[in-house]
Amino acid sequence: MKAGIKSHPHLYLREHVEQVQKAMQVITEDHSDKVNALVKTIIERAAVLHDLGKITTAFQEYIKDPEHYSGDPDEKRHSHLSAFFALLLAMFNGWDDLDALALTAVVMGHHSRLPTVPEDCLSGCVNTGTDIDGFLGGEKARIVKNQLRSISFDTVGRELPNRLFAATATVNLAIEGRKIFREIRDYLRDNLIGRFHRLSLEEAVRFRVYVQLIYSVLLEADKAFLAVTNPSTYSEKRVNKWQLEWITGKIGQPERTLANDLRGRIRNELILSLMDNKDCKIFSLTAPTGSGKTLLAATWALKFKEILEFNGKQPKTIVVLPFLSVIDQTVNEYIELLKYGGIKTDGTWLLSYHSLADRSYSEDVGEDDTPFLVDTWRSDIIITTYDQFLMTLIDPKAKYQMRFHNLCDALIIFDEVQSLPCRLWRPLEKILNSLAEVGNSRILLMSATLPPFISEAVPLLKNYKAYFAEFKRYKVILRLKEPIKIEQFCEEVSERLKEWLTNKKRVMITMNTRKSARMVMKILEDSRPAGYSDIPFYFISADVTPRDRLEKIKRIKKGTPCIVVSTQCVEAGVDIDMDLVIRDFGPLDSIVQIAGRCNREGKLKGRGVIEIVDIVDEDNRRYSDMIYDDVHLNVTRKLLENITKTMEHGIVPEFLEEEVLDYTERYFEELTWSKDTGQIHLERFARWQDDISVRELLRGKEKYQYTFLVLEQDRSLKDAMDAVVRIDDRWQRREAWKKLAGRMAMVAVNIFATAGFHPCQIADEYVNQIYLLREGYYKSEYGLMVEGYTEIL
Repeated sequence: MKAGIKSHPHLYLREHVEQVQKAMQVITEDHSDKVNALVKTIIERAAVLHDLGKITTAFQEYIKDPEHYSGDPDEKRHSHLSAFFALLLAMFNGWDDLDALALTAVVMGHHSRLPTVPEDCLSGCVNTGTDIDGFLGGEKARIVKNQLRSISFDTVGRELPNRLFAATATVNLAIEGRKIFREIRDYLRDNLIGRFHRLSLEEAVRFRVYVQLIYSVLLEADKAFLAVTNPSTYSEKRVNKWQLEWITGKIGQPERTLANDLRGRIRNELILSLMDNKDCKIFSLTAPTGSGKTLLAATWALKFKEILEFNGKQPKTIVVLPFLSVIDQTVNEYIELLKYGGIKTDGTWLLSYHSLADRSYSEDVGEDDTPFLVDTWRSDIIITTYDQFLMTLIDPKAKYQMRFHNLCDALIIFDEVQSLPCRLWRPLEKILNSLAEVGNSRILLMSATLPPFISEAVPLLKNYKAYFAEFKRYKVILRLKEPIKIEQFCEEVSERLKEWLTNKKRVMITMNTRKSARMVMKILEDSRPAGYSDIPFYFISADVTPRDRLEKIKRIKKGTPCIVVSTQCVEAGVDIDMDLVIRDFGPLDSIVQIAGRCNREGKLKGRGVIEIVDIVDEDNRRYSDMIYDDVHLNVTRKLLENITKTMEHGIVPEFLEEEVLDYTERYFEELTWSKDTGQIHLERFARWQDDISVRELLRGKEKYQYTFLVLEQDRSLKDAMDAVVRIDDRWQRREAWKKLAGRMAMVAVNIFATAGFHPCQIADEYVNQIYLLREGYYKSEYGLMVEGYTEIL
């Protein structure tokens, strides 16, 4: 083999290892001594070993001219051989069994995903394609053996410096004269996997978090100096200082209202409580809707940034939100804080990371470097969605795990946690506890209706029930004695419309399905009396593009009279204030969340009113049954029936805002006993078994959807898409699509596939199952306009 063993077309293996080691140093500078001490030795080993399998003759031939390589593609692959070397060195040097398993896993999976672990290796189970021992048998073992035979270890050893030379020399010594494959297989299965299976469930969760931390550091370091054009862009980072006083300045002297008075008192108690419990790791904030939880969470984070500063830097903050509809308003709150501090916002200070984000970073960074810096969350504060956070937390794929180390030594704000499905309660309880313990993170769980799934959380407001008792902004009227047909409900709201318009009311009607919402909107428009054209009607559902939804929410927030017809997309976190809300029946947490949009600032003379009605379609099917889980609905009905039974004959049953907390606590307690809280998903995570996707965990199985782009809302988008299609290099083309994805999503409407409907009836197919909606099938006022479209959602 000729001198100069390469890892990349332009890099020698020794140079690449040096770059990975430098990148690891950059990464560890952002972490505490506690976390660095935990991973120091093993990440150094990973840096040396992860590409050692590239010393084969086949790979060296391939790397000379990758495009014209004509050899066996299996022979030039290196991850399995690198993992074999890691196992061999661990066995030969007597490394700790679990560290050896971790090292083998991260080396084997650094181009794809963390491997799975066979459930019962000792009983001779059949390997899956991703099992950690899969390369030690069958065809994959034959390939590794061929690769080993192609290596001249003496020659290779002379070409490699220091630790790489030592590693290959040890490998060569260990192989000579031994039935090495059998020894390695027995060592992996009996010692490493056997030890792993003897871990308790909680120990296994902590070990998984530990492995993901190592994996994440290797993944980022492996790509860092390859992904950025100027090494200083990566290695030289600004030291930004967020200041708690910015929040005080932004709040200023607010108008004297009950809500603002309570917000001030809650914030003061939160700061005192945080100082009393600054050594704790997991906190909860249960406060009434409208308490200003965004700024309360920012107060918690900025105070902790001051307390936990290490290496001259403040810890990273990650804000996790359930809905895209509330991300913009949260981002704007943090932008306002930066403005008060005289800071121009860029990606080093604040990064919004979700499907609608524009993937911009900083004017000081070149366009080619931006994708890597965005995808690795190199920012002080990241605002993201449940999907992105949970994929980073639990999905084994490398593209998500590269960000995982950012969850360590971090301040994580988990907002609107009542939105989490029950089957994530048990996994998150154990995984977040382990993240706090192993990764030295602080976590804040927030909601007006907090599920009881992390019992160790320290409440920041010890007497939070008193705050709920002080708010008397609304009452919830339960019109549930008999179901009401959709036609009858439409007739009712059309009759009430003139009174609402005459009295300049702000009314919101929230339906469970897109179809029923469209029916209500149509009847209201048809019933609008003459002389009231100045009061706007707003329709908000998934049939409306995000651009239009955000614009309508912005107008609604101005506080002028209006009529809003919506689906649940305005339910949680959207900061709007209505006089009257009418909602189709749903789970109690959804009812409470929509109630938080009524008389939010407490400015009405009396209480605002939320009416809950039980609407059925023409076939007497409840719309609530089409959308929500039976257990959630049944628990809610049982609780609300108890209210009905306590009312005197002839009086409409109702409950008041100050009674909400008691009902929600009973609701979540009952769900804990009645629902699957996700034990099987926890065990799959802990034991490295494949599980359903994060999206399915969050939303259940989703039906196939068609995506339509409304090009009249972005006339130059088609040209930008055409330019992407013309890019020859598939990696550049993929990045260009990612960069354009947020712009596309802003003008997209997704609908579920239904029998008898084909997207080409209303649109022209483009690429990647994207359809360009023809003009005339969309109006901003009503959304998608398809005659006979019968989709229920």
